[in-house]
Amino acid sequence: MNQKTPLYQLLTAALFVCLLLSFSVTYVTNRWLHTDETLAEQCYDGSVLVGDTPVDSFNRSYYQNQSSLDFVRNFEYRLFGIVNHANVIVGKNDFLFQVKDEKNDYNYLKDYLGEHTFTPEESAAILGELQRRQQSYAERDCKYLLVILPNAQSVYGEYMPSYLGEISGNTRLAVLDRYLQENGFDSFINMTDVLRDFKDQSLPLYNNTENSLNALGHYYPYIMLCASFSDNAYDYEALISRGSLDFFQHYTVGRSLAKEAGLEQVLQNRTVSLSNDVRVDYRLLFNSGYVAKTVRNNDYGGVAASSVSSLLLQFSNNRDRLLSETFYSNTFDFVTYQPDLEDNAMVFERAEPSVVIQFIYENELSQLLPTK
Repeated sequence: MNQKTPLYQLLTAALFVCLLLSFSVTYVTNRWLHTDETLAEQCYDGSVLVGDTPVDSFNRSYYQNQSSLDFVRNFEYRLFGIVNHANVIVGKNDFLFQVKDEKNDYNYLKDYLGEHTFTPEESAAILGELQRRQQSYAERDCKYLLVILPNAQSVYGEYMPSYLGEISGNTRLAVLDRYLQENGFDSFINMTDVLRDFKDQSLPLYNNTENSLNALGHYYPYIMLCASFSDNAYDYEALISRGSLDFFQHYTVGRSLAKEAGLEQVLQNRTVSLSNDVRVDYRLLFNSGYVAKTVRNNDYGGVAASSVSSLLLQFSNNRDRLLSETFYSNTFDFVTYQPDLEDNAMVFERAEPSVVIQFIYENELSQLLPTK
């Protein structure tokens, strides 16, 4: 007489077969369809899997798979509001903050804590370099001005993780600011206090998913610069008032830090843009792809009526130039835009500026050290 197989044995056997088939299908799929594009630089814990055996290939397909890592990080952020990433930390109000800027050998967190400041020798070297630039432009009958744009963490320190405490009074920028003032160099503007004073709770001044000013954030350096050119700058008709501008907030895909952490589809960027109906009273004279120059129409009086009629604005990236163009080109007769801080003789000749203004972010201050 045949004995019936117990139900639990049948279920166990079926489960084993399903697992075996699942493993086989997954292995074959990853083995034959796997490409380098699916690999992340490292696993979730920071390790890197090597080896050419079938087991190594299978492990990489799961543990060092970009899609899998993105899924885990998205899950972590949605449920717990955390990011497990070596270079990105989560702040408050959906702000992401960077840890290191390898290009400029800069550590945001250490500087925030006052542990990454300039030495007296480095401050002196920067002062010497700025004086050299000032003298070089003076010899060409041109003024020089450095505008320092603070990091997002310097303006929105309250959004940093609470365990870090308040920002140190000995950051690179704070130390350099004091040193330049103590040594009588006044051809610079530190925008930190200005941007802190004009923080609007409804509209941020910085992109929340990367360390960069938005369109509204660039408006206040413009006002500060115009005020510095003349005691009566606010009396000029062409100075664009805040009330005449319409800034609007919209949500876009997360920017550089969100992308680095695999969160660009989860954590959106609160992008603040200038409306398209803003008055445009200037035209483009030329655009070489590298440098562009605009000329203001003569329908309005403005700051250009003063001795400051032609500007050469140097930005460390072209995006900041595009966000600022409407403000400056609507106000000054001639404005030339250059996407780097190089003293380029050809650009200077075409710009014919009365003032050269260099914009540099706080994390880029090491670029002011003289090259050897």
